[in-house]
Amino acid sequence: MSESLDVLILSKRSVGGVRHLAELLRKSGRRPVLLSENAEDMNRGACDAHVVVDWAADGPERAVAAIDAAGVVPTAVVNLVDPLVQWQAWIARHYGLPGGEPAREVLVNKARVREEMHRLGLSDLWFGHGAAGSYPVEEVPAYPVIVKPCTDSGSSRLVRRADDAEQLRAALRDICGSAGPEFEVIVEEYVAGTEISIDGPLIDGRFRGLLHVEKCGRDEARNHDTGILHSPVRGERLTRGAELVERRITALCTDLGLDRGWLHVEARIAEDGAAELIEINPRVAGGMHPAAITHTCGLDAVEEMLLMALGQEDLERLRSAARSDELIGMVHIEPDRMGRVTEVTPLERMKELPGVLDGYIWDDFEVWSLDNENFFAAFMVTGGTEPELAEAADRVHREFSFRVG
Repeated sequence: MSESLDVLILSKRSVGGVRHLAELLRKSGRRPVLLSENAEDMNRGACDAHVVVDWAADGPERAVAAIDAAGVVPTAVVNLVDPLVQWQAWIARHYGLPGGEPAREVLVNKARVREEMHRLGLSDLWFGHGAAGSYPVEEVPAYPVIVKPCTDSGSSRLVRRADDAEQLRAALRDICGSAGPEFEVIVEEYVAGTEISIDGPLIDGRFRGLLHVEKCGRDEARNHDTGILHSPVRGERLTRGAELVERRITALCTDLGLDRGWLHVEARIAEDGAAELIEINPRVAGGMHPAAITHTCGLDAVEEMLLMALGQEDLERLRSAARSDELIGMVHIEPDRMGRVTEVTPLERMKELPGVLDGYIWDDFEVWSLDNENFFAAFMVTGGTEPELAEAADRVHREFSFRVG
C-alpha cells in the first residue's frame, strides 16, 4: 500500500483559506480533504474529499470515527480558524501529527491567555469571564469594557463595547440571542490607544514579527476595522510598542512550551507608549494580510502554516525573511446591511487603478448577520509617500461600488 497523501483542512462557516490550501496541496501532490460542519459547504468542490462534522454537537471521538469511516488517513491537520484550534490539537494528537501541543488550546482561550499574562507579570488588565446568560454584571469594577467570545471568535464576531452596566446587560442579551445563554464570554477593561497587529512566525519560542499594521479607523461599538490598514506602523511610539508586545508574546509562548507556529497578534499602544495585548491567534490574519505578507516579505504565510502542519518548515528561511521598506495599505469593504451583494465593480477594473497592487472579491456574497465582519472585498494599495497612499485608498472607495438587496 502506498503512503497516504491525505491532509485535513478544517473549516467553519466556510472560512479557513480552504481554496488556497487545496491549491497548494495539489501542487505538492497531496490530497486535500475538507472537514467542515456543512454538507453543502461552498468549498467542498475545491477538495478531493469532504467529511462532515458537527462542531457544536460532535466530540473528538465522533470526528475521528467519521474521518476513519471515509477512508481518510491524515498525514497533517491544517487550520486557519480560531474556534477549531482545539479540534486541530485533538485530531493531531490522536493521529500523532504536528500541531497537537496543548499550548495552542491556551492561546485561543482569551481568559486563559489573560490568566497566564497576569501570572507572568506581563499584564494587569482587569477581566472576568463566564456564561453570557448568567454573567455577574454587578462585579464589573469600572467602565468602559469590551465583551466578546472567550473561544468561539473570529471576524470580530459578537464583540461589543459597553460604557456602563446597562449597556453591558444589553450586550449580553444580544449575545444570548445569537449564541445562547451558555455561550462563554470574556469581559475586560477597555484599552485606549492606537490598535496595531503583528504577523510572523514563532521560531524556537521567539515571536518574530514581520508584518506590522496600524489600524487607522475603527467602529468602536462593533470593533470592526473601517479605515486603511497602514504598514509599517508610523512613529517611534508604535514601533517601540510593537517591539514590547513581541517580547511579551515570546515570554508567554516560552512559558507555555510552544516553540513553532505562525501568530497573528493584536494590541493597543497608549499615548504614553504603554502596550497591552488585545488577543493572540495561532494562525495568519485573514483578508489582504496574506497577500501583504507575500508582497512585502516574500513569504506565503498560508503555505508556511501548511509546511508547519506537515513538519516540513524551513527554519532558516523563516529566520532570514525580512520586510521591504515599501509603504502599503489595505482597504477592506463590507456592507452595512443584510442581503445579497450584487452589481459589484469587477476586480479587473479595480486592479487597473493607479496604486492598486492586488485585491479580491467574493462572488455571490450574502450577509446573513451583522454580528461579525463581512469583508467581501479588499484591496492592497501602495504609494511613495503618505499622501499618495491615502489618495490610492480614497480612489478605491470612489471607484468601487455594489448593491445589497
